[in-house]
Amino acid sequence: MLRILLFLSISLYADIESINIFPKDTKVASQKGIRILDAKVVNIEGMHGISFMEISDLAYDTSKGLFALSNKGDLFSLELKIEDNKIHSLKLENAWHLKNKKGKQFSKKKRDAEGMDFHKGKLLISFERKPKVSSFTLQGRKVENLNISPVLRDINNYQGKNSALEALVQHQRFGLITAPQKPLKHMNQEVHTLFSKDKRWSFHADASLTAMENMSDGSLLVLEREFHPLSLGHTIWLKKVDIMDCRKGLCKTEVLAKLESSDGWKLDNFEGLTRIDEKRYLMISDDNDSFLQKCILVLFEVK
Repeated sequence: MLRILLFLSISLYADIESINIFPKDTKVASQKGIRILDAKVVNIEGMHGISFMEISDLAYDTSKGLFALSNKGDLFSLELKIEDNKIHSLKLENAWHLKNKKGKQFSKKKRDAEGMDFHKGKLLISFERKPKVSSFTLQGRKVENLNISPVLRDINNYQGKNSALEALVQHQRFGLITAPQKPLKHMNQEVHTLFSKDKRWSFHADASLTAMENMSDGSLLVLEREFHPLSLGHTIWLKKVDIMDCRKGLCKTEVLAKLESSDGWKLDNFEGLTRIDEKRYLMISDDNDSFLQKCILVLFEVK
């Protein structure tokens, strides 16, 4: 009896717990473009009075490790161990509120952080409500604002305050690329558009764009997500967008995976994506600070 109680106590406070997100139908579970290696529910307690919740993106660097970003304006450094294609452990190392240049915490209207990537030892972070991209130290202190396309600076060009700069990536050839969650008001609503400071790329839109990451051949891996209120389920797409091959205004795009709750997938509000090596990626969901939702971390590889 004592052993059972001890096991339950350890499980209750574990940082990660295994979860089977696969549908029972093996044909549906098979995806042509990706192979899911592992999935874990993240139950990190937080640190310094900062709760680990509402994670909007991830960024990984081989020397700096794994960082997580909350849309509440919080930054977390994590110790990640992957063994035999499984997420062996995930431990919180430190946590910070994002702060301005003077070291003051951002106000509620200015801290809606959504996208993140590494660049030259700093973190690049994009924001909604007050759309911008800024660089930060690894302790969450702002360094400077970065130049973005002029059309992205005005919140009135977006479909809503929560539909602004959702994703970004530092591309090896084109530099900083960012994207709104939904097409801008005045643009074609059937395509997503990615923006560098002076260049654009478009591809067919199936749902809201929530994250993107580099691929080894210069293409982008893009995550789209759709929420179905009546069924309380999700559909997510993982697409390979070849920004090197764009014709007649649209880039060559391949759907690597389409996962649907209606098919039996155990999904949640996936918003974050990062690449950890040539073919493997991590994807994470935003729990919206709700007991009805989970923070799920998925390890997968592109075939």
